[in-house]
Amino acid sequence: MSTSQPHCPHIPTIWSKQNGNPKRGLRILPQNRGYFVHVTSRAVHQQFLFKDAEKAEFTKLMEAWADFSGLTVLTHCLLDNHFHLLLWVPPPQQVRFEEILRRIRRVWPEKKVERWLTVHAGGTTADKQAMEWELNERMYNLPAYMRVLKQTYSTWFNLSQDLHGTLWEGRYRSMIVKDAPEALLNVATYIDLNPVRAGVCSDPRNYRWSGYGQATNSSGAGVGSRRLRELFRFVGTSLPADMKRLQKKKQRNGRKNNKETKLESWEDVEKLYRPWLYTKGKCVANDPSVSPERRKRRGFKSFEVLKVYEDSL
Repeated sequence: MSTSQPHCPHIPTIWSKQNGNPKRGLRILPQNRGYFVHVTSRAVHQQFLFKDAEKAEFTKLMEAWADFSGLTVLTHCLLDNHFHLLLWVPPPQQVRFEEILRRIRRVWPEKKVERWLTVHAGGTTADKQAMEWELNERMYNLPAYMRVLKQTYSTWFNLSQDLHGTLWEGRYRSMIVKDAPEALLNVATYIDLNPVRAGVCSDPRNYRWSGYGQATNSSGAGVGSRRLRELFRFVGTSLPADMKRLQKKKQRNGRKNNKETKLESWEDVEKLYRPWLYTKGKCVANDPSVSPERRKRRGFKSFEVLKVYEDSL
């Protein structure tokens, strides 16, 4: 992903070619190494199907299956007809029996776990290895994670609404994100700014179905803050260029800030992330250098961005 693009409105799915004709096939993903990926999927016909109860259930399943799969959801956003996830997919690794058991208990009913344990205990060494291998193959595996997440959520949704048929508009879309601070922050802020762009809220803090909103609504004590702290473990402590200039100006005027930037708490992380959000979300309606499409987007006024800078310094 180019770090010069502040937003990622189009997320293509990679298609394979057979006999020269493009056909839907396996996704081209990095092999034997970890990678970051932005995924999104829409409800069928882009219907507005997801209210608070549906978003709460999706969040629960998203977190449980990410734990099972060994993936990290760095941030996310659930809207009324689609979702975005920024994921860290670690390199494949062998999971031992005790950890397999912990993970399946996270996502399976206890009766299913007990049946699996009974079969496992009664099998030969080769049988046990095969059963463990089968589960290991589903871990650290993006397609397996997205398949089980969307399928289990579809099943829950249809049962809760007494419906039948497909819930999703085709396969999920995905884009590998470059392992670079600005690229990761571009995608993370794009995701967390979705409710602002959609006019759902004026401050991304106030939307609890996003990674940033989840972190701030739990006062930094919940899973959302841990995820964003993990994001900044990858991106470091860099500040937006405009904020750096403001910081230097203050220092020239005798207002020195000798505090070393640390990431020991959610408050430390938010002081770094919030300026990035407001920088990327700044309104550009009057900027002729950007595309007409971007000029139509809702965003923050210049004085709002400046206030966030001041509060974070």
